[in-house]
Amino acid sequence: MVFIWWVTFRRKKKSSEDYNVACILTLPCHQKKGYGRLLIEFSYLLSQVEASWVLQRKPLSDLGLLSYRSYWSNAVLESLIQYMENATESPPNLTILELCDRLCMKKDDVISTLQHLNLI
Repeated sequence: MVFIWWVTFRRKKKSSEDYNVACILTLPCHQKKGYGRLLIEFSYLLSQVEASWVLQRKPLSDLGLLSYRSYWSNAVLESLIQYMENATESPPNLTILELCDRLCMKKDDVISTLQHLNLI
């Protein structure tokens, strides 16, 4: 077994900062292989399972920011495509807050992602 990444989850059900993940670390020799993205996705899935708006830690490095931005972009686009395919009203109407609820993402992260994708 090879040590590739490290993740530390909160020990208490309610932390003072309300984070669900304390640390995500991918060793340099294993970066750019998708492990960080997998861990980021897992932390958001954990938020959805807990049905809570726990805060996601912000990346500390430029490479971490790229990983988060890649995950956010993919998640937002997948959610928008799924919404458009299942929309019953014409034209489809989805608010940013509804998108936040679907993705368990903070409003600022959704807005910055939509801006990064030139969708708003």
